[in-house]
Order: sequence, then structure tokens, then C-alpha cells
Amino acid sequence: MALAQHQPDESAAIHVEPGEFYRSGTRIGMTAGASFIIPPSWQGVMPPGSRTLYLESPKKPGIGLAAVIQEATPEELEDHLNEPQVIEEGYVLHPVGSAKRTDTHISASYHSGENIGRALALFGPFDSGVGVLYLFTGPKEEAAYYESLLEQLAASTSFSAARPNPSNERDGT
Repeated sequence: MALAQHQPDESAAIHVEPGEFYRSGTRIGMTAGASFIIPPSWQGVMPPGSRTLYLESPKKPGIGLAAVIQEATPEELEDHLNEPQVIEEGYVLHPVGSAKRTDTHISASYHSGENIGRALALFGPFDSGVGVLYLFTGPKEEAAYYESLLEQLAASTSFSAARPNPSNERDGT
């Protein structure tokens, strides 16, 4: 069984369907009105039962994660990013120093053996309690590349004031 590959469309957000793959250049619409564009050379998939979009590249090592944060204060999110991050069973990223918070985002660095992790959380507007958390992890020599990916994702991220209801996109069938 082949999974559908969605074509890039940077103008309209495609709401994520579990098990579907999304190519670079596609604007991904997540819950709570958050959206972003998958970076060049990467693709995304949300495994069934997950609320996190996994990003992978056939050309670059490492993995990325994108998750919508709902009803968390910046303080709570900062506390969370100061804790070890379990990526999968047996793979835990440990904080390097403390997370750094501004009015609009929180950044954090991690390590795990020969691998590193970089995280960036962006806050939505309107005191909505909505944000997006991006995290990339892989070989330590790719640290600058992962930071560049986070900058690209941040630049492409948008939040809408209205919280879209994906069921409204279906035509009642």
C-alpha cells in the first residue's frame, strides 16, 4: 500500500492526516490555527495515534519533531524544555544549560552521546495559550544546520486567531 504524497502548496495550509506524507514546501496546518512550511529536503508524517509531526530527510541525518502546544503558559513550557526530552525509548536528550526565553519564543539545547538537539518554541498571539514546539536532533556536527532549520520553520510559522475545525472541510459525506 503506497501512502499519498501531498504536493507543495505554500499558500494554503493542509491539515495533517495521520499516516500521510507531506513534502518539503507544503504548508502544514496543525490544530489550534498554527501552520508552518516543511523545510527544503525534508518531509513530514504524523504516525497514527500521535499528535506530533515527525520530520525526516532522505539527504540529511537526524529527525525533527513539530507539535502544537495548547493551554500552557510560557513559564510551564520553559520548565518543560529544561527537563530531559524523551525522543523514543532509549533515546533521551539532556539539557545543556537552561532554556532561554524572550517575549515570543524559547530556545533550548540538548545532548545525548554523540548527538545534539535543538528546540525552539514559538508563542501564538492573542494570549491564546497556543504555541508550536520544533525540535531537531542528530549528529553534533549538524548543530548549525539544525539551528538554520529552526530559523526557517520560525519564519514560516503563522497563527490564526480563529481555531479551525477540520470537520468543516469535509462536504458532509
